[in-house]
Amino acid sequence: MPLLMPAVIVVLPLTTLAQDDVTGEPTSLGPPTEITVSPRGTVRMHVADMPLSTVLHLLSLEGQRNIIASPNVKGTVTANLYDVTFDDALQAILVSNGAGYRVAGNFVYVYTNKELADIAAAQARRPITRVYWLNYVSAIDANSYLASLLDEDETISVPPAPAVGLKSDAEAGGGFANAAQDFLIVTARPKVHDQIKGVLAEIDVRPRQVLIEATILRAELTDDNALGIDFTLVGGVDLELLGATSRGITDITLGNLPQDRFEQFNATAVTDFAGDVPGGGLTIGIIKDNVAIFLRALEEVTNTTVLANPKVLALNKHKGQVIVGRRDGFMTTTFTETQAIQTVEYLETGTQLIFRPFIGDDGFVRVELHPEDSVGFVNAQGLPSEQTTEVTTNVIVRDGETILIGGLFREVTTDARSQIPGLGNIPGIGALFRSNADSTSREEVIILLTIHVVTDRDAYAAASREQFEDVERLRVGMRQGLMWHGRERIAQAQYHKALNALSAGDRGKALWHLNMALHNNAWCIPAIKLKEAMLGERAWDEDGTGGRAFLHRLIAQKRGYVLPPFGRPEPQPDSADRPQTPDEVQDKDSDS
Repeated sequence: MPLLMPAVIVVLPLTTLAQDDVTGEPTSLGPPTEITVSPRGTVRMHVADMPLSTVLHLLSLEGQRNIIASPNVKGTVTANLYDVTFDDALQAILVSNGAGYRVAGNFVYVYTNKELADIAAAQARRPITRVYWLNYVSAIDANSYLASLLDEDETISVPPAPAVGLKSDAEAGGGFANAAQDFLIVTARPKVHDQIKGVLAEIDVRPRQVLIEATILRAELTDDNALGIDFTLVGGVDLELLGATSRGITDITLGNLPQDRFEQFNATAVTDFAGDVPGGGLTIGIIKDNVAIFLRALEEVTNTTVLANPKVLALNKHKGQVIVGRRDGFMTTTFTETQAIQTVEYLETGTQLIFRPFIGDDGFVRVELHPEDSVGFVNAQGLPSEQTTEVTTNVIVRDGETILIGGLFREVTTDARSQIPGLGNIPGIGALFRSNADSTSREEVIILLTIHVVTDRDAYAAASREQFEDVERLRVGMRQGLMWHGRERIAQAQYHKALNALSAGDRGKALWHLNMALHNNAWCIPAIKLKEAMLGERAWDEDGTGGRAFLHRLIAQKRGYVLPPFGRPEPQPDSADRPQTPDEVQDKDSDS
């Protein structure tokens, strides 16, 4: 309970003299003066024409306050105050004399108004240091924005810039790089700090995001027609004497010419136009007497459609990239005057989308775009080859709209004709001396882009969760399509039976199904966890090593953990089988 001091009453007689603040001559204090300070800290004051320095002196004594007045503070006080706070009383007697006060720690400093203004101006000109933590804008960018607000003797310090890009090198792990949140250390005057605080409140805000969905459609149609006629005409030779062999009647291979026929006149005429026709299609062969005719015709129609639909979410003004494809490596050699340097480069093919969005406040988005769909390979000599369809553009699109940013239609028609000069042009029978190959190739590429500015993050999070659920359904459906007699499928079936048995309250049957599941798949983690929960213990087996849990044991000893690693129980060998310690053996001998 606080000790309450009795009220102090100071009564000065009429003959009491004091020194005048202006002339320095002794002067009378006038009528009796009373200044009291109650236990609650309230002040009662009755003074008339009392020097200000005397009033401050009495208030300091009665209120037990450390009051220090400037030599320039002068004046007289005439006041009747009833139960006011100490601060109000001090303010009342000072304001009427053109003065004021400042509190610093346990001291009350009294100054004239001009002195207070000079102090405030001096403090306003004195630089102070503050730390500003940044959330979204980088320290380097913020420094460039705020530098124009500083005077010559004011400074901004920024931390080192973070690493740019994502690398898989182990050496690029960060080292001693700053791991804290980005910040600024500013040494400036209070007025400048207020300006900096206002600017950062405007620029250090959460950036907006865009969701870009690209549809790349490539359709190819190839139509090939080929027709060729071969004939063989043999004169002076009986085909039966040649021992000719043939694959049916689609081709003919003549044997050796009999020696007894060389002295006679022999002649042959052969064309090879059917060789221009690719394999397949229709082949007709006719062999009669000395003439063999083969006709081959083929029509091929190929229709190929490639559809890619990548989606990616990116921050405003930040590069986004998605690649779905393959990477083929090839060697490159750089020759210098002294050596040849070989490096490995990669050919990236597939579906790629590279973009950078710029979101406006008017509902439009400017986007730098580069969609690409390509195929390629590296040949046996290590030379890359690529066939690509790509567009690089810079467009403005309204939020949520779909635009066509690239369209390509290309058609190539080829009419190839091989013939014997002159004979192939004869009407009618000219077809026997020529072959024709016609081909038409059409390719069409359509690239569509839909751009969404992400405003409702909860809605997109819900959509992402739904997509995740659909992928999980697809995964489960694919696994259920596996053969039922596989070990993993049997383990899954036994685990489900264990859940059903446990729901029905049959713990023994549930444990049996769990053991069957683990017998078929010892890696079935859900079955292991369920068995541990049912038995209230963990299955374990020592691995015969002392180093695997070495650190865990040291930490457990230091922090007072009583359980062994992984929640395993301490081994408790039976007392009859446990080896006796030397102390126990000595105690037993002494008892006997």
